[in-house]
Amino acid sequence: MTRRSVLGWVVRWLTLATSFSLNQRSTMAYAFDDEFNGPVGAAPNPTKWNYDLGRWTDNNELETYTDSRANSYLDGQGHLVIKALRNGNGSGHAGYTSARLTTQGTFSRSHGNFEARIKFDLTTGTWPAWWMIGDDYPSVGWPQCGEIDMVEVYGQPGWQADSTVHTADDNGNDVSKEAIIPGGVDTGWHIYHLRWDGNTGVIQFSRDGKVYLTVSPGDLPNWPFGSPRNEPGGAAFMILNLAVGGDGGGPVPADFSSATMLIDYVRVW
Repeated sequence: MTRRSVLGWVVRWLTLATSFSLNQRSTMAYAFDDEFNGPVGAAPNPTKWNYDLGRWTDNNELETYTDSRANSYLDGQGHLVIKALRNGNGSGHAGYTSARLTTQGTFSRSHGNFEARIKFDLTTGTWPAWWMIGDDYPSVGWPQCGEIDMVEVYGQPGWQADSTVHTADDNGNDVSKEAIIPGGVDTGWHIYHLRWDGNTGVIQFSRDGKVYLTVSPGDLPNWPFGSPRNEPGGAAFMILNLAVGGDGGGPVPADFSSATMLIDYVRVW
């Protein structure tokens, strides 16, 4: 076989393999899937998403979360828009509104692949994130419930976008393992992926297919995310939110008017 024919065979094989992979993904039965298809201005699917509402004082944040279409809506092009807005003079909690969507009560899981395609606008003074928190949060509190941050983007000067796993030490203090997202986060679309192994408990983070952080149950104390060998317990629900100010958002510029976070899809399998 000539070199040219070998190269041709390899190209055809890769094309077929890629096509098979895409077709396999398109017919996959997801445990959770929202493609955010719907008319412009529509609300997110209420069978999949709930809202945390009101003032959110954790981490010294400034926003008030609402379920208003001004703060969360479908754009009619297959995207969910989460929008933070300045109101009036922008002072205190009455000055900023945003949205915090969760799957609490609709979907939670303790293993599998979690994937979202997201676009951030990197507005100074804001703190968008896609993350998870343990189902037992209402009863045990944080950080005992555990937290998994697939991606957090910080407006605080000097802070870089990262992924983190949080647990609690024996005194109830937060302990964590984290990694800066290689290359940082820009304003383009990127695929953020979390692989949570149900047999070993290992949690692995990647962006656009490149792994940059692996966290094992032995890396942190009081592991709350279920036990190895897929024993029951430790499920977590997802959150999409766009905070304003606070420890992660940093100082809000005087000319801030709005910021957006676009989500193309969220899938779990």
